[in-house]
Amino acid sequence: MVIVWLAVLGATIVVGLLVALVYLTARGKTPEPAVVARWAAKLWLINVVLQLLILYFAQPALTGPYWGGQWLFLPLLLTGILAFFGGSARQVRDALDSFSEQVNSGRLRMNGATFRGARRVHVVDQQPPTSASRVLGAAPRTGSVAGALAVAIVVVLALLGNGLITISTTWFDGNAKALAAIPHIIEEPASMPLPKTDVDHIVLVSHGVAAYLGQQVLAASGQNLGSQYHTDLQDYTLQSVNHHLYWIAPLVYNNVWANLGNWQSPGFVAVDAEDPNVTPVLHTGLHMRYLPDALFNQDLLRHVYLSGYTNANLADPTLEVNDQWKPYFTISLMTPSRGFTGDVVQRVLLVDPQSGAIQSFAPDKVPGWVDRIIPADTVTQYLQWWGQYAHAPWFNPSGANQQAPAVDSQDQPQLVYNNVDNPVWLVPMTSSASSDNSSTGVVLFDTRDNTGYFYPLTGLGVTANVRTTFESNPKNIRGYQVSNVQLYSIYGEPTWVCTFYQPNDYGEIFQSVGMVDARHLSGANVIMAASKQEALAGYAQWLSDNNVQTGKIPVTGKPVTVQGKVLRISSAVEAGTTVYTMLLDGQNHIFKAGLPLSPDLPLVQPGDIVQGTYLDTGQQVVTFTSFSDLSLPLGTATPGATPTTPATTPTS
Repeated sequence: MVIVWLAVLGATIVVGLLVALVYLTARGKTPEPAVVARWAAKLWLINVVLQLLILYFAQPALTGPYWGGQWLFLPLLLTGILAFFGGSARQVRDALDSFSEQVNSGRLRMNGATFRGARRVHVVDQQPPTSASRVLGAAPRTGSVAGALAVAIVVVLALLGNGLITISTTWFDGNAKALAAIPHIIEEPASMPLPKTDVDHIVLVSHGVAAYLGQQVLAASGQNLGSQYHTDLQDYTLQSVNHHLYWIAPLVYNNVWANLGNWQSPGFVAVDAEDPNVTPVLHTGLHMRYLPDALFNQDLLRHVYLSGYTNANLADPTLEVNDQWKPYFTISLMTPSRGFTGDVVQRVLLVDPQSGAIQSFAPDKVPGWVDRIIPADTVTQYLQWWGQYAHAPWFNPSGANQQAPAVDSQDQPQLVYNNVDNPVWLVPMTSSASSDNSSTGVVLFDTRDNTGYFYPLTGLGVTANVRTTFESNPKNIRGYQVSNVQLYSIYGEPTWVCTFYQPNDYGEIFQSVGMVDARHLSGANVIMAASKQEALAGYAQWLSDNNVQTGKIPVTGKPVTVQGKVLRISSAVEAGTTVYTMLLDGQNHIFKAGLPLSPDLPLVQPGDIVQGTYLDTGQQVVTFTSFSDLSLPLGTATPGATPTTPATTPTS
């Protein structure tokens, strides 16, 4: 196992340094080799155990300054303290007991002189050996001095050495420019708009809503999985699977005892991120042994570390599934490029949580289904450096020409899918003034490459001002809270989209969708609707009514009536309701209609002439708001025989 030889090597380095100090401080009186050997062997064994514990539990990354050896500071410090008191825990205890006895008796002996209180009483040349002197006799004569020097070395390196490394790699203008240049930021011209968003794949399900829906489907599975497993809010990861967006989260153990009783997770939950009405899917039948925060060697990062990946920081473990729904954990191997900081991705690992097999890829060779390689917090750090130093000097008290990323309270950028298969980290930038609530531009940072594109879109509302705008809109009479605030380009306009939700003990319950023009933040301008189609229609009409679009996008948000021949039709169950999907001759839309909309739907056949109404939102897939099959003979009653009145026989 890799940590065994690392512990042996580390123990040898630490004890070797102490032995060297013993001889260097001997002042011509060579220590007895046998005494030194016994003392060193004892310290070496203690160090091996100590360093095994550090390597197993702390998993220090062997990278950065000191040739990756900064993790040895703690063993050297503790060993130095131990050597100062004689070299073993028993000797430390005996020395402290002896010292306590002498202090309590009022007689303290140091260097052959006896003190009573603060006054020297007499000087003696020899005294019978005390327990403390017997302790010191088990160690080299200069062992305590060597221990004190080892402690001093750690203190000097930790304070002075680390400080000098930090100053020489991050201070002053040259270092600042180097930090700003770690990300490759391409500045677009002012006339360049944000890339158009595919509104068919807007994320409407927030993190909290996904957690609530996922826990519900776990409880309703009929397998009683909830007694041993759950999903954690922070484990839900947004990703594209088969050209559709989902939140994916593993089933993790409820507690230590559940882990000890099972040693594997049965699978994961997939929550539709585009439609809160779709029932989540529970993928079980798997044997996922390696998970974050599992016990012992089943802990995902420990498994990777013990497999030999010790020379980099193991960053951002994320559960992703390929297009065949097979799960993998992705981990980015990151190493500092500027002293202790400036982490860059060197390799990307794909870990099979079932078998533990690890595949290592160069960043540009990672399979295409992997959505994210550059961690979110790394992007935030990169843009802090770029905003501060790319167009301003290192020493800049005025803050002139500086920018700062406008991220959320967790310092996280937004993961945005303008195209369903190409996610980006979206980060609005503001000026360096803390009171600024409008943008200086927007950065779209590639999730798989160290490249970002800066769009100088000024005047967009950002930060908490956006959330306040949504919450204060007049339609929010129930006081719903706001989450999942994301910036899209809809109908050619930068648009903030949010999810209104009601909190509960298990997450968030979806209530409605909100949209507002990012250039015109006002509660009165917010479009709040129960569905995405209604929100898009209302937003399109608002843009048209307020002359915001300037004719760029030919959508109105108003009802459009179509009539045509059915070419194809099929049905499927979505969220417990039968939904019909059809193609009409001469139309470039895919039309959908739920069974409750019309009783004609189950009777529609290819070749029928149908008529329906939908809202003009610019989407390829549209939902009928009214529907009828004109080919069904339901307009007039079929003529039939006229009933006759029975003849009556006259009575006499």
